[in-house]
Amino acid sequence: MNQWLAARGVHYLFLLFSAVLGVSVAVVSVWADGTEGREKLGLAFFAGASAFGVVVITHLEKGLVEKSRKRAEERAIRAEADMAQLYSTTLLPLSRTLKELTTLYTAAAPLPPAPPAQTLADLDQHRKEVLTRVLTSAVDLTAPPIGPAYIPRARCTFYLYDPVADTFTKEADHPGNRPPRQVIDPVGAAHMKNEILGGSGKPFRIDGTQVTQSYLIPPGTGYEAVIAVPVIHGARKIGVLAVDAPAFSDFIDAHVSLMQSLANVLAAAYALR
Repeated sequence: MNQWLAARGVHYLFLLFSAVLGVSVAVVSVWADGTEGREKLGLAFFAGASAFGVVVITHLEKGLVEKSRKRAEERAIRAEADMAQLYSTTLLPLSRTLKELTTLYTAAAPLPPAPPAQTLADLDQHRKEVLTRVLTSAVDLTAPPIGPAYIPRARCTFYLYDPVADTFTKEADHPGNRPPRQVIDPVGAAHMKNEILGGSGKPFRIDGTQVTQSYLIPPGTGYEAVIAVPVIHGARKIGVLAVDAPAFSDFIDAHVSLMQSLANVLAAAYALR
């Protein structure tokens, strides 16, 4: 009871003060006119009751709005927790297993030295379809479009790594507006090679706190947040998958697991090459 009074006491005291003030103003305004006798008392009572009713209704409406806001926040928190669990405990292990299975399969049954041209064409077509789905999924599941225009807010790019030339070249991106760099400059390439593809690979995130800028995003493009993950098949470093968003708040920790999962799927597709 004492906790309830401590939490709500000031609130209800303010409500009482507002009600008294509203009633007083209404009564005084009626009392100041030229009406006399019982009619004045009736008008004063009616004005006071109306003012009190307006205060109470406003309070109740505010309470309903506050409850709705809290319910929405609770649902958002639960949804974020469910999403984090889905990405971290389901999708990520599943995609990792798929990549490992593809790696074992390609090692045990590699393509012949001179596969048929149609086979190569089919593999390229399916690989492009996988890449397209990976890029669109990253955009839709991180910073989804907002109405009424529903223009994509995030941007996802896959940079293919050439170990001979030691360069990164854009393989594909989504969406097409505000396209990223076609070729990463030497400073950015060193950053991607050492900090993302280095060793067994590790994710890289621009979150505005620990890391505030990246060579992956040229100034003035409208993006400030980045999640970049390595795409690696066995010992082969294939490239870097990066998603950009307009604001740091667009990304949460669970999105890192999502991008790693999508990178695993992409690595499995490029293993069959």
